Amino acid sequence: SWLDRLDNLIDENLSRLNEKFTTFKNGLLKCRDYIFNFLRDPAIPPDNNSSERGIRKLKIKLKNSGCFRSDPGADAFMDSIVETTKKHGNSPYNAILALF
Repeated sequence: SWLDRLDNLIDENLSRLNEKFTTFKNGLLKCRDYIFNFLRDPAIPPDNNSSERGIRKLKIKLKNSGCFRSDPGADAFMDSIVETTKKHGNSPYNAILALF
C-alpha cells in the first residue's frame, strides 16, 4: 500500500541529503497519521482552497483599509463569518449571535 511505501522511504538512510530534507522528513513523521487522510477518505479535500476563498473578501478589505470604517467593510466581515459557519455545518444566525 502507499502507506507502507511511505514508511519505507522515511526509514531509508538519507544522511547524504542536506539538513533541509531531514527537517522535511521529521515533519512528515510528526504529521504522518493525518497528513494523507484525503487519500483514505474521498470526502476530505486535498487542499484548503474553499476555506481561503471564504475569507478572501475580508482579508482584501482589511489590507486595503486596515479596519472597517464603512458599511461595505462590515458586510465583508459578516460574509466571511457566514461562509465559515456554513462550511462547518453550523447556523450562521447562531454564529452572528455569538459575536454579540
